[in-house]
Amino acid sequence: MSRSSRPRYLTKSKFKLALECPTKLYYADQRGLYFDKNSDNDFLQSLADGGHQIGELAKYKYHADPIGKEITVETLDYDEAIRITQEKLEAESRSVIAEAALLVHPFFIRVDILIRDEQSKSIEIIEVKSKSVSDETVAAKFRNASGKYESKWLPYLYDVAFQAEVVRLAFPGYKVIPKLLLVDSSVACDVSGLHQMFPIITEKDPESGRARARVKTPDGVTPACLGSLKFLREVNVSNVVSDLRQRPIDNPAHVPQFARQSMLTFMQWAGKIQIERQRVFHGLSKNCKACQYRASEGDPLQSGVHECWQMALSQGLIHGAQKADDRSNPLSIDIWGGGSGSKSMADSVLKCGRGFLSDIQEDDIRPKNPSSGVGMTSLERRMAQVNAASGAGPESVLSESRLAEMDAWNWPLHMIDFETSAPALPFFKGMHPYQTLAFQFSHHVMERMESGEVRIRHASQWISTASGQFPSIEFVRQLRKALMPNGQLNGTVFRYHNHENTVLRSLRGEIMKSSRADAPDAENLLAFIDLITKSTSEEARQSGEYAGPKSMIDLHRLVQEGYFSRKSGGSISLKYVLPAILHDAKGVAQLYERPGLYGLGLDIHSLNFKDAGGHVWLQKAKGGDPYKTLPGIFGKENPDLNEMLMRLAGDDEEEGVIAQGGLAMTAYNYTQFSSISPEERLKIEEALLRYCELDTLAMVMLVQGLMELRGQPMKIETSSILMLN
Repeated sequence: MSRSSRPRYLTKSKFKLALECPTKLYYADQRGLYFDKNSDNDFLQSLADGGHQIGELAKYKYHADPIGKEITVETLDYDEAIRITQEKLEAESRSVIAEAALLVHPFFIRVDILIRDEQSKSIEIIEVKSKSVSDETVAAKFRNASGKYESKWLPYLYDVAFQAEVVRLAFPGYKVIPKLLLVDSSVACDVSGLHQMFPIITEKDPESGRARARVKTPDGVTPACLGSLKFLREVNVSNVVSDLRQRPIDNPAHVPQFARQSMLTFMQWAGKIQIERQRVFHGLSKNCKACQYRASEGDPLQSGVHECWQMALSQGLIHGAQKADDRSNPLSIDIWGGGSGSKSMADSVLKCGRGFLSDIQEDDIRPKNPSSGVGMTSLERRMAQVNAASGAGPESVLSESRLAEMDAWNWPLHMIDFETSAPALPFFKGMHPYQTLAFQFSHHVMERMESGEVRIRHASQWISTASGQFPSIEFVRQLRKALMPNGQLNGTVFRYHNHENTVLRSLRGEIMKSSRADAPDAENLLAFIDLITKSTSEEARQSGEYAGPKSMIDLHRLVQEGYFSRKSGGSISLKYVLPAILHDAKGVAQLYERPGLYGLGLDIHSLNFKDAGGHVWLQKAKGGDPYKTLPGIFGKENPDLNEMLMRLAGDDEEEGVIAQGGLAMTAYNYTQFSSISPEERLKIEEALLRYCELDTLAMVMLVQGLMELRGQPMKIETSSILMLN
C-alpha cells in the first residue's frame, strides 16, 4: 500500500502535530508538496540520541527472547500490522507485543510495548523514550514549582495519554496501565559494549526511496548479556494520564475554544479534520518560529509558514507592508530572541500585530528594565536587525566600546573547538547514559611577530574514534599539552559560546572521581581546567562564582555585544556569522579567496589540507560559505546521509534536527560500531578533522574581520603582501 493510498487515521505522530498546531496536519499530509525540515531525520536522529537502540533494548526488559519469539510487529502496512497484532493477542493468555497495531476509527496507534494479561484483565502500555529523567522529576510528577506540567515533558505525557485512550476504546472492560520507560542518567551501565549489540543500519524505504534507520540485533543476544538494565526506569503515569484526559488543552493560539475543552474532545476533533483533509487555521504564535514547514527563498517546495502568514494577514490578525509570498522578507518572528529571559520576543511582536520584521517598532520590544553595560544592548541589537530589514540601517553595526577590549588581549591567541557526544546508550562499563565523551579538538594559533605581522597556523589537533576506548581523560591531557607544551600557558584562549567551558567543567568532575591508574596526572589536569574555565551556572548556585586566572574569552559574547551584520540577520551562531564577516570585511575575504594560501607547508599552515595548491575557503560556486567547500563527512559512498546531515543541521539558536556540533557527534557515534571497516572509520576520522579545523579557523577569520572593520587590518605573515585595503 502506497503512502498516498494509506488510510488517513490520526496516529501518535499526527496527534502530536495537532497538539502543536492543527494546521500542521494539512501540511504533513501533502508530503512532497510542502517543505518539511524533519522529513528525513530518522537515521540521523537515531545516531544522535540512541532512541532506536533504547527502544530495541527495552524489549529485553519485558521479554526473555524478543528476537527468537518474534514479539515485534515489523510490517509498516496498516492492515497487515493489525492482523498480526490480533494473532499475537489470541495466541497466549499473556501477550507481550512490540509495535502492536490498534485501530479504533479514526485513531491508529503503534504501541512501543503492549502487555495484555487475560487473567487479570489488564493491559500495560509502555512508551519508550530515550529521555533522561531524575528522581526529582518523578517525585514532582513531571510538574514544575508552580504546579504546571513541565513543557519539555508535556508532549511525552500526552503521547502516552492518547495511546491509553485508544487502548481503552479497543479493550472495554480492561484496566489500562500507562507507563513511560525512560533513561536514568544517575545509574551506570554494568556491562561493556552494550551499544554494539544494537547496531543501527540504513535501508531504503521501498515506497519513498529514502534512507531509514533500523536496529539489527545479532543472533545470540540474551538478557544475561545486557546486565541489569537498571538505567532503564519505568514510571507509572496513570494519575497523570487521568488528569490529562479531563483538563482543557492549553493552546489557545492554534486550537479553537470548543475543541480545547478536554483531551477527548480534542482527539475527536483532530481525528475528524485529519480524515476529512481539512485545513484549519486559528492563529499565529511564538511557536511558529520553530515550525518545520517553512521553506527558504528559492526552495521549490511550498512553505506552510508563509501560507499561514497570508491567512493571518487576510483575517487581520497581523498587519504589514510586505508580501507574505515573498520569502526574502523576514517575518516578525525572526526577531532575535537572545537576552530576553523567559519573555518571548516573537510572542511580543505578534501581540502587537506585526507581520514582518520591518514593521516592528521600538516600543514593541522595549524592555521594562533597560540593560546597562559595555556594548550593544539587546534592544539595540534587535533594532539594528529591524533597521536592516527595512533598508534603513547600515550593512554592519559595531560597538567600539565593546570591541576595544581586543586591543588588550594577551598574544598569542589560541582558538579551540571541541567535538563531543553524550549517547543515551552507554558505550562502556561504568559509563552513565548521556555522559559526556570528549573525542576531538582543534587548535589554531595567531602569533604577532616582531615585524608587526601576524602568523596564523593550525597548531594542533586530537581525535579518538577507536571503538571501545574511553577518550575523555586523554582528551584533557592532550589539550593541556597543546596549550601548555612547556607547562605554562602563554597568551589567551578563545571559545565560541559555552560548550567548551561546560565540557571541561564536566570532565573535571570525572577526573576527580577517576582512579589513580586512569589519571596519575590528575592534579595537573585539574589545575589546567581551573586555569582556563569558570564555574557553570549550576556550580555557581551551589558553591559560588569562580573564574580561572586565564579563563577562556567567549567570542560569541563579543559578537553579541559588539557586532551586527545584515548578512547574518538575527543570528549570532558562527554558522551565520562566518559568511557575514567575510562579506563585510572585504580584505579578509580577498585573503581566503587566494589559492596556494592555506594548506600543509603554505603561508597559513594546515594539518589536514595537504594538496599542493592548498584549500580555497571562499568559492563563488559555494556561495561564499567556507563550510560548503568541505566534502561530506560520510564519504562519497553515502550521498544520502551527507545530504541529510547538512540539511538537517541547526545550531544553538536555529531549530534543527541536530545541532551544528551534532554533525560530528552523529559521525562519531557511527564510528563506535565495531562492524564498520577500518577504511570507513579512517575516512570519517579524516573528514571530522577537516570540519573541526574549519571551526577554529572560522574563529581566526572572525577576529581578522573584526579588526579590519575597526580600521586595524592585520598584515599576515606570508611570502608576499596579500592584503591591506
